[in-house]
Amino acid sequence: MSLPGSKRNSPRTDSRTSAETDRPKIGITVHPRRGLEYFGPYRRAVVAAGAEPVDLVPGTKTLPDLDGLLLPGGWDVDPSFYGERRDEKVGETDLELDETELSLFRQARERDLPVLGICRGQQVINVAMGGSLVQHLEGHEVRALGRSHLAHTIEVDPSSELGRAAGEHKIRVNSLHHQAIKDLADGLQQTAYGEDGTVEGVESDDGLIVAVQCHPEELTTDLPWARALFERFVARARGRHSQTSR
Repeated sequence: MSLPGSKRNSPRTDSRTSAETDRPKIGITVHPRRGLEYFGPYRRAVVAAGAEPVDLVPGTKTLPDLDGLLLPGGWDVDPSFYGERRDEKVGETDLELDETELSLFRQARERDLPVLGICRGQQVINVAMGGSLVQHLEGHEVRALGRSHLAHTIEVDPSSELGRAAGEHKIRVNSLHHQAIKDLADGLQQTAYGEDGTVEGVESDDGLIVAVQCHPEELTTDLPWARALFERFVARARGRHSQTSR
C-alpha cells in the first residue's frame, strides 16, 4: 500500500532534480484501517520540512533504507508489551501494529537513525526501551473541540530539542490522548511536563530520539514551534543522508 503523497517503490530516473534526490527519506508507520486521511497531516508536515515520506504498513519486517523514522499517533499500545493486565478503559489495540512499530524502532536505533515520536509514538518508544504506560488518563482527550484546539500549557526544558524549537519554556499544545508515560524508560530524559505532571516530551540521552505527547502535525500551519520541530527532525535526517551519500 502507498498513501497519496508518499514515496512509491519505483526506480529513480535522470529526470529527478538534485533537490528531489537530496530530500531525506522519512519512514512513517501507517495503518490502512485508520483511513488514508488520518496520516495526511504527518506526511504534509514531513514534505513541508523538506523530506520524502515513505509508508511502512503493519507487517513490515525490515526497515528499508531510510534517513529517519516517524512514529505517529493512533490506537493504544497493548499492555502485554509492558507486562501489565489490560484495564477495562484501554481502547482499540492492534498487536500486529504494535509488534511492527516496536521492531522498526529497535532497528532504527541499531542504525542510529533520528526518530520522532508523536503521541502514541512517544508511548511506543517508552515501551520499546523498557518503560510502562498509564493505561487511562482522565481529562486529556478533548478532540471534540478540534484537533488543533490548544487545550493546556506545558513546561519545556529550554535546553532540549523541543525547547530549542519553541524558543521558550512554556507552550500551548493540543491534547488528543488518554494514555501517557508512567515509568520512564532508561535512556530517556523527560523534557516537558503538563500542569498535572503528565510527561509531555522525552528525548534520548544521545539526542537521536525526540518525542512529544501532543500532536504538532496538526499545528504546523499556525505555530512556529510545531513547524520548527519537524524542520529540526528533517535536518537531523538530512545530516545522516549526507553522510551515507558520500
